[in-house]
Amino acid sequence: MNKLNYLNLGCGNKYHSQWVNIDMVSNSKDVIAVNLLEGIPYPDNSFDVIYHSQVLEHIPKEKAHAFLSECYRVLKPNGILRVVLPDLESIVSEYLRLLRENIENPSLISEANYDWIMLELYDQTVRNSTGGQMAAYLKRPFVPNEQYVYERIGFVGKSIRERFLRNSDNQKSKIKLIELNKINIRIFLKMTVKKFQNFVGRIMPRTEAKRIGDFRLGGEIHMWMYDRFSLSRLLLSCGFTNTSVKSPFESDIPDWEVFELDVKDNMVYDPASLFMEARKI
Repeated sequence: MNKLNYLNLGCGNKYHSQWVNIDMVSNSKDVIAVNLLEGIPYPDNSFDVIYHSQVLEHIPKEKAHAFLSECYRVLKPNGILRVVLPDLESIVSEYLRLLRENIENPSLISEANYDWIMLELYDQTVRNSTGGQMAAYLKRPFVPNEQYVYERIGFVGKSIRERFLRNSDNQKSKIKLIELNKINIRIFLKMTVKKFQNFVGRIMPRTEAKRIGDFRLGGEIHMWMYDRFSLSRLLLSCGFTNTSVKSPFESDIPDWEVFELDVKDNMVYDPASLFMEARKI
């Protein structure tokens, strides 16, 4: 199958075999491992289309202009750039709606929805471990507002929750074995707790700080948030024109629906995201 002159940056697990797909780490023969922090390794005017989803928000604000300027450089004249990222406007609007609802007429569901939107707003900027509180929320035994969460984060959230529920069923079969070992574990802990406490006291402050620092510089954290105004203004400052907000199903990219990069099995990957396109003239 011939490659299209279409580039998918920071593709993760969302890629198409006809595209040139690049990411920091490759888990597929269809994905090329590239350190995007060092630029986009292609000549000027190489691609008809560039797409990146859930990438720009992970780049420090002061480096966003340089990254998008690189996109502009390797895009052909009249080429299309499509950017997908969390929509600050959508999150804030939903937060204000749920705040009013819970002040005026709270319920179990409205409070759960409020808790979730607060996680959307803050969790991925403040978390210190993979998945943060959003993943913990999805892994609860009971999620009262499950449908609302799926409406907000779509295919990805549903996949995480379904995987957790499958693993939970498997985990139940291991509980009896764990219970049988508890007595031996208690004996061991009583014998070693003093030594362990001394060990932790010496190394934990340093190792925990390093772990957190390594994690927060590892690419999962959101470094900035955008809305349709700020993203459009940034794109225009990099030379792009004709910025326009799209839906997950809508694009000026020919045969967009075939590639299933924003929609999979009729379910949107990131339904509450901002979808914006621009052109290089």
